[in-house]
Amino acid sequence: MALAFDHVIHYVDDAHTLKDRFINKGFHTVYGGRHEKRGSYNTLLHFGMEYIEFLSIDDRALFDKVGAQDVAYSPFSSIVRDEFTEGFAKICLRTWDLNKLAQTFKQKGLNVNGPVPLSRKRPDGKLLEWSLLFVGEEGSELPLPFFIDWHETDQERLNELKEAQVVAPHSAGQWKIDSFLMAVHDAKQTAFKWAEWFDLEHKGSIYDPRLNADIYTLQLPGGNLKFAQPKGQGPVNEFLEQRGERPFQLMLTGSGQTELFTIHGGHYVFNGGETHA
Repeated sequence: MALAFDHVIHYVDDAHTLKDRFINKGFHTVYGGRHEKRGSYNTLLHFGMEYIEFLSIDDRALFDKVGAQDVAYSPFSSIVRDEFTEGFAKICLRTWDLNKLAQTFKQKGLNVNGPVPLSRKRPDGKLLEWSLLFVGEEGSELPLPFFIDWHETDQERLNELKEAQVVAPHSAGQWKIDSFLMAVHDAKQTAFKWAEWFDLEHKGSIYDPRLNADIYTLQLPGGNLKFAQPKGQGPVNEFLEQRGERPFQLMLTGSGQTELFTIHGGHYVFNGGETHA
């Protein structure tokens, strides 16, 4: 199967506030639009094709009636399960032919919902349409990725994003998503399961002294997937005790200033040339 990192959802109470915070840091961040039928909206921070979606709920009554009843393993269901706690909710992988992918995942023993057609209206009035596929493992604590088919080629989509000024240069420097890290109790076992499910190459493990954790890596175009298992006290161990197995940290590499920060429950590493796990 051909997969690529597409985006990560950072759930926040007010996505406009987070958009402004990143604009103040020198990042081109825009209002994405509303999910009219679910009572939610987003703002977007793109690094080429890959991006961060800051997702918020602005109509709780509609969300409780419709959005909260979304299909199992969706980002909205994860947000409800996490009791609307701010932070990273889910990662999304880009692909095509979701019907074929659904059959593959069923054969591998995963629970499958979809494909589901979705849409939202951009501020310029254009209606964007795409399809999503949601998967999960029975009894798993860690949310699995969901999958998106944009119904167009990467180049067509990138051209449209640039034309709409959703993708534009950042005054903070040239950046790209390097990897996304998940906090887990058994990094080796989790990495090998994801490698088998999603046909990804295992890159091995290293020790990260800053996190005091063993890191296992799977190679993925657009941004590698990493799994951190704590060796003792440290950021990963603290996060696991508070939240359980969850998406934990987004790392970006580029020409700008190196910075580590936590904002609205999301842990970010902007690596301006140094080497991190």
